[in-house]
Amino acid sequence: MPLLHRFRTRPIWPLLLLIAAGPLGLAGCTNNPYPQGEPGGSVIYRALQADLRTLDPSISYTVDESSIVDLIYPAYFGYHYLKQAPFELVLALGAAEPKRERSTYTDPKTGRQAVGETWTFRIKPGLKFQDDPCFPGGKGREITAADFLFSFRRMADPTLSPPCPVTSFFEDKILGFHDYVALNQKRHDAKQAPDYAAPVAGLQLDPNDRYTFRIQLNQPYPQLRYLMAMHFTTPLAHEATEKYGGDLRDHPVGSGPFLVEEYTKKRRLVLRANPNRRQELYPSDAAPGTDPALLKDAGKQLPLSERIIFGFQRETVTIWNMFLQGYIDRWGVTQENMQQVMGRQGGLSPEMQQRGIRMLKTSSPNVYYFGFNMEDPVVGGYTEKKRKLRQAISLAIDSQAFIDLFYQGVGTPAQSPIPPGILGYDPNYKNPYRQYDPDLKRAKQLLAEAGYPGGIDPKTGERLTLYFDNSGTTAAGRQMVGLTQKQVEALGIRLESRVSRDVVWQDRVDKGEFQFVRYGWFADYPDPENFLFLMYGPNKRPGPNHPAYRNPEYDRLFEQMRAMDDGPARQAIIKKMRDIAVEDAVWIPVNHDEDLLLVYDWLSNVTPHGVANDTAKYWAVNGTERVLRQQAWNQPNFWPALGAVLFLVLGSVPAAGVVKRHRNRRLRRSGGENS
Repeated sequence: MPLLHRFRTRPIWPLLLLIAAGPLGLAGCTNNPYPQGEPGGSVIYRALQADLRTLDPSISYTVDESSIVDLIYPAYFGYHYLKQAPFELVLALGAAEPKRERSTYTDPKTGRQAVGETWTFRIKPGLKFQDDPCFPGGKGREITAADFLFSFRRMADPTLSPPCPVTSFFEDKILGFHDYVALNQKRHDAKQAPDYAAPVAGLQLDPNDRYTFRIQLNQPYPQLRYLMAMHFTTPLAHEATEKYGGDLRDHPVGSGPFLVEEYTKKRRLVLRANPNRRQELYPSDAAPGTDPALLKDAGKQLPLSERIIFGFQRETVTIWNMFLQGYIDRWGVTQENMQQVMGRQGGLSPEMQQRGIRMLKTSSPNVYYFGFNMEDPVVGGYTEKKRKLRQAISLAIDSQAFIDLFYQGVGTPAQSPIPPGILGYDPNYKNPYRQYDPDLKRAKQLLAEAGYPGGIDPKTGERLTLYFDNSGTTAAGRQMVGLTQKQVEALGIRLESRVSRDVVWQDRVDKGEFQFVRYGWFADYPDPENFLFLMYGPNKRPGPNHPAYRNPEYDRLFEQMRAMDDGPARQAIIKKMRDIAVEDAVWIPVNHDEDLLLVYDWLSNVTPHGVANDTAKYWAVNGTERVLRQQAWNQPNFWPALGAVLFLVLGSVPAAGVVKRHRNRRLRRSGGENS
């Protein structure tokens, strides 16, 4: 029997039931992006836009990476969560304040006795690494002083990719460290493994106490305390580096409040509370004027949540929608959401307030800038014409336009690398090459003096073309590129965008494969050295000196300044350094930003910190309240589906009659052959 004939001779009511059952199937559907039941627990949900290059504490350096790495790899010091301006260091893995003493050593260059200083550190006994297969039986062993010094030795490993960005901080200060770096580089060139056992005079273990170590320096260096609060100096287990090698970037083994439970690149990262974590309590004291609500969990064991789940989403609009649906606990105010977020009086809109959202202003020592590759044959170099080309471009950049468009008008135009709140910042200083004039009269004059009148390259007769390397793959990123091009091209120069994914872009910057870039720097520690070292010659990329700027006088003053304690003399040297860098125009300082942060009220203890990256360990979450609101905000809407079903059902009734009449006619013609 033909299929069509079989269909026509069957009842139509099963089809109608199938159609009507459609909405019932939708009842089990949801827009919740997480596994069933997950959001109800003690879980914090965050979003990341950029891929993570690495979770290896020896090389991790971006803000996103540090916000994760610092929760896994604590250091000798940390920062007091509720005390800022001034920022206060507190003991983390350290048992006591280090002892700093004047000491002598033999200068290898002269053979004479010279004066330096020795720092003695003692760690807390009983600290443990997290459980991991790299240890015998999978159980994390006790941490000793040797594990701290191992992290210093690993900084000199030339197989690290990218190299450790703070090696240069120590190479010229720790006795014997420069020679140790050179030794391992020589071994690497000879295709030999690095030697982690070679002696380094300035890295000393106490033979009588496995919890004490000393660092001997050839000069005073007050900032060592800050560096001992960074994840680069965390204790490292040699077992982990031996087992995982380069894969340590994806398989961290630390001793912090969290460990990595799950990691799927570019999709999902789950941190879980580390059972082997040390006893660490929420602070019970705070700076004057602190919101009392921030002290309600005082004395409780950290972390206050069991898990932190990071989801990777490239588009800002997608993240914002997830935030509005309650599937992300905190997010910022951006170009895309500003109209929805801000009320008429500049505060949070009533709609946001009704959803239980708070808006916090986050301020940290930072600077955003454009940088030139000083080794590039067009924009680099130190001749008068090269300086004038960079100065002209600097005068074409309007800081306020960037602040208005990308920071909701919140922020300060930058005149130098040093931000507000840091020694050396002068609110009255005006950079002579950062005073924007819409007519660009002076900028065009400098461009002509640089050899490009009207932006024309006399060698080609064409407009001078420069290349802007960036990672502006999002809508906001493309707008940033567009604004930059518009401002620079007003000079008559052509600025061509070379865009790539963030990881690729960063790799190009580290390798010096760029001409003109935009960068941002957030303080690792609250000292002017942490900004002025961005132009210190020996910190050349892949260190933090991305432009590869090298000025002998600047470098000499920097070495003098960093060894000094705060005071008028140090401030005077900082001013001289600022003036040198401004005249060379290696940077175009654009702005010091202040971000606006949106937080749901089910997430408590959230207060911005200008320097610390491990603040998520202090946050507490009410998962039950979050689920209730998620359900209320994300109810399935059945009416469109029900309307479609009703239309199909009503439309099927006449069709059923037609089928029945055709069937009866067929039976009559065939003489009842199928009856």
